[in-house]
Amino acid sequence: MTGVSKIADPTRFMEILKTPEEESVRTTEADVDVSAIQTVGIHPLNIGLIDCHRFSQECLIKVFYGLEPRPTIVPFETVHDFLSEEPSETDLIVYYCHSAYHSEQRIVEDVVTIRRGFRTVPIIILSDSEDAENPDTIRSVLKNGAQGFIPTRTNGLPITFAAIRFITSGGVFAPLDLLLTKRLDRAAEAGQQCRLTPRQLTVFNQLQQGKANKIIAHELGMSESTVKVHIRNIMRKTGATNRTQAAYKAQKLWGTAEIANLSSAGAY
Repeated sequence: MTGVSKIADPTRFMEILKTPEEESVRTTEADVDVSAIQTVGIHPLNIGLIDCHRFSQECLIKVFYGLEPRPTIVPFETVHDFLSEEPSETDLIVYYCHSAYHSEQRIVEDVVTIRRGFRTVPIIILSDSEDAENPDTIRSVLKNGAQGFIPTRTNGLPITFAAIRFITSGGVFAPLDLLLTKRLDRAAEAGQQCRLTPRQLTVFNQLQQGKANKIIAHELGMSESTVKVHIRNIMRKTGATNRTQAAYKAQKLWGTAEIANLSSAGAY
């Protein structure tokens, strides 16, 4: 799945990517109308294509000529060659970064360099590197001036053409499925890190019932001071400042039923 968001300001787009609003802009290939990929506007585009590999460069030129209206494509091997030529009529810059030569830092540096010379021309990054699957790389490239980022290991020509249409209309294109997956992974990891021990779960189960420390200690056969230590650890792991907040946060993390089941299964 690939997601898009039509936002003219890339900075605003990055703000959205850091909030739950990500979910609202997630979409599919159908939503970007891949059935109309052959049409990219009324006027022919002037595309500056930067690609150091002759084979992929020629393949892209051949494929781009299938767009309607047919664009004018001027190929370059390096960013330096492109900037030296200073093609003034460029409507779109497509920069294909290959894994053997382009690290995340190199891609960002090149985007910044291109943006200095072409402040308003949209930049699309194609990349076959492993870093292209890294959400931090995607965020960094977009934040530093690109309007599109397409990992070519997982996206084909239909999405690429749809992205061109979308970006030349003022949008920003990114694989939000990768960004959202990373966020969910981090949330799951955080949940694992703050999981309660079986004994803490047992104490917490009693705490949820509103029992005082003295009662909890008596029913679980431990000292009151030990109960207090468990409660402090529960509060620390859940980020709570008091017993009530700890109960609320733990319920959101694991659910009342899970806490009860785990505490009864692992308490003794």
